[in-house]
Amino acid sequence: MKIHRSNYPIIIVGNIAVGGTGKTPITMWLANHFIGMGYRPAILTRGYKGKIGDIPIEVSKESNPEIVGDEAIMIASKLKCPVIAHPDRNLSLGYVSDKNIDFIISDDGLQHYQMDRDYEILIIDNERMYGNNLLLPAGPLREPISRLSRVNLVLKNVECEDVKNNNNQFRLVGKTAINLITGDSRLVVDFVSTKIHAVAGIGNPDRFFRSLRKSGLDIYEHPFEDHRKYKSSDLNFNDEHEIIMTEKDMVKCKRFANARMWFVPVEVQFDQNEKPWLLDIERLIKDKKNG
Repeated sequence: MKIHRSNYPIIIVGNIAVGGTGKTPITMWLANHFIGMGYRPAILTRGYKGKIGDIPIEVSKESNPEIVGDEAIMIASKLKCPVIAHPDRNLSLGYVSDKNIDFIISDDGLQHYQMDRDYEILIIDNERMYGNNLLLPAGPLREPISRLSRVNLVLKNVECEDVKNNNNQFRLVGKTAINLITGDSRLVVDFVSTKIHAVAGIGNPDRFFRSLRKSGLDIYEHPFEDHRKYKSSDLNFNDEHEIIMTEKDMVKCKRFANARMWFVPVEVQFDQNEKPWLLDIERLIKDKKNG
């Protein structure tokens, strides 16, 4: 197997289990951390469920989710750096070869072994962990659990009731809802006075529904498959109740949105401020940059 290498350090953010674990939020958090320090990352993403042709696409917030996928647009709308979408990450490596960047983050791609990598971050969902511990199709695992011993860092996505605090645990916290039409924002807890439709087409809809209930909301649950290609009829519930969805859902619903639709962006919050692994990544970037 030919390994495609790059002049830039490559950081992989991935998992070994199918479904949502928090890879994309961690990718965005990591990129923003280093952008804040003056570094210039580029993000490679598969563009899952998109219809990308032979050439990688540089994504913007105005891109068509039918072409580049929902997660790619969500990343591009929140990061000031190149976001490149294509299923073949080796083609994307070539696309960014002449960009003015310092390093590359691959959102997913842990199993894309034809692409070289300098640092691997594996994300675990603390609720679902490894399912029945079996490989696909008998279980949820893309690779055996032994893969954990070969990555540089394991981060665990936990919920608020998990009590063990360490610097490798994080939470996805969404406290504010934003209107799809007006852009107005409200605290999620302000929706407690009436019944709400909760929509989630993500890897783990139950986590989103639980977070709304913990804020005191009374919700009708509407789970959809991950990366759902929404039609307006999907959100026609024949009443006047407000509709709250995830940010990934918003990307595909804004074209037919109405003023009753809101989305909840999430922020990554770590248990502790100490993250020695960030120093390891920065050292890696500096070393490769200085040749």
